[in-house]
Amino acid sequence: MNYFIALIIIYCLLFAVLSWRRTNLALAILIFALPAYLIRFQIGFMPMTLLEAMILILFAVWLMKWMTSFVALRGSSPLRRTSERGLAPQGDKNGNNKIFSGYGWLILLFLLAAAAAVFISDNRLAALGVWKAYFIEPVLFFIVLINVIKRREDWNLIIWALGLSALAVALPAVYQKFNGFGITTLSWFSEETRRVTSWYGYPNAIGLYLGPIVVLFFGLLWLQITLRLVVPPRSGQANRYKCYKSSLQITNYELPITNYQSRFLFFIFVVIAGLAAIIFAKSEGAIIGAAAGMIFFSVFCLNKKNRIVSLVLLVSLILLVSLIPSTRNYAVEKATFSDLSGQIRMEQWRETWNMLKDGRLLTGAGLANYQQSVAPYHQQGIWIKDKSDPDWLKKVLFNEEYRKKHWQPTEIYLYPHNFFLNFWSEIGLFGLLTILAILIKFIADYWSLKDVEIRKRYLVLMAVMLAIFIHGLVDVPYLKNDLSVFWWLVLGLAVSIQDKQSK
Repeated sequence: MNYFIALIIIYCLLFAVLSWRRTNLALAILIFALPAYLIRFQIGFMPMTLLEAMILILFAVWLMKWMTSFVALRGSSPLRRTSERGLAPQGDKNGNNKIFSGYGWLILLFLLAAAAAVFISDNRLAALGVWKAYFIEPVLFFIVLINVIKRREDWNLIIWALGLSALAVALPAVYQKFNGFGITTLSWFSEETRRVTSWYGYPNAIGLYLGPIVVLFFGLLWLQITLRLVVPPRSGQANRYKCYKSSLQITNYELPITNYQSRFLFFIFVVIAGLAAIIFAKSEGAIIGAAAGMIFFSVFCLNKKNRIVSLVLLVSLILLVSLIPSTRNYAVEKATFSDLSGQIRMEQWRETWNMLKDGRLLTGAGLANYQQSVAPYHQQGIWIKDKSDPDWLKKVLFNEEYRKKHWQPTEIYLYPHNFFLNFWSEIGLFGLLTILAILIKFIADYWSLKDVEIRKRYLVLMAVMLAIFIHGLVDVPYLKNDLSVFWWLVLGLAVSIQDKQSK
């Protein structure tokens, strides 16, 4: 254990040095290491993860650099202040503080709701840990992100880091599919019912992380093809097209990793590997969410010709599903929550609603207090309804063998597994309304964009957020270390797109 702590300390010191010298590169490494929350240790009485340590170090270093540059500028000559403008946040053209870039009051209200939920909770120590990891630190990450991403090169660096992070999760999952290595649960390990888990302890974590990333890279892949990434050749050139090429400046060396061909192949690889991992994990919510995001992008972002093709393919798929009895029944079961997982979710939501309306409609249960609060309303199990059998209830009452077969014990999960109920139960009605207001602002900001290319990039992020929301209707898309940071990463990228227009 001492060697482990020593390695953590050495890594954190090196990361601090890198954060000071190359903040954008340190930010990219942090994004690559989003799954590093699985590496846990303790500082005194405070539990900590490697991801949290990186966020706190990066923010502290950025804040020191900001304060140093601010003091230096105030004490310098007017000529130097003009030449060095941009070292510290200056605000946008509308005067909004760049610290929060237009989200200021909403973020403060969101954090206030989360802080109040700490005091409402019966488990204050655990609530403080959740408040720190899921609310404070992701917002600190957001502040650094929107102040560091200033150039196209910074954007490219972030995208490559996120893609490599996705591959670091997806490729082990694909490997597990063929040999089951590292899968500890017997029902998931069995070849007939295998569900991969990658570095995580459960399959749905793969879908929650990779689903939105697949949508992001699917959208960026199409933008690679359609938006000024190939240019006509000059007269006399033999080739029909000349590929657009840029480069990232890392220290004193140019690393040409953003040329058209490498980006194109990399994006395809991320999408294929990510989709394969989600399918092998059998994360149905992630599959549906990713499909919704890609359909949204295809309908609203592509040009007229491609949009028509997408709509024709979509209608054809719907007709194909409706005409094949097996796929039609499967789709109806999922849409009506008639299958096993759907009925369990419905029971969860009923219990959560009963808990909330019993004196907790405004406050919720408090952070890290859901399981304890919902326990008095929890049913030990449910009878699985077979809607295809009109006599299922009679069989449950009078057929002992049928009754045993259709009884499903249920557990109390950490969260209700629904986007609205998750936030409502954790940070109260006010907190839920605040996060919805942030979402509404994120969507409304699209209409302020004028440039066509920028609007299309923003639509990609809207497709990503839609995938998160759709999956979140049956799961927990925010209340987890990597997912909360990813949520604010999407918002930060949206802010960087808006800033590009304002310049």
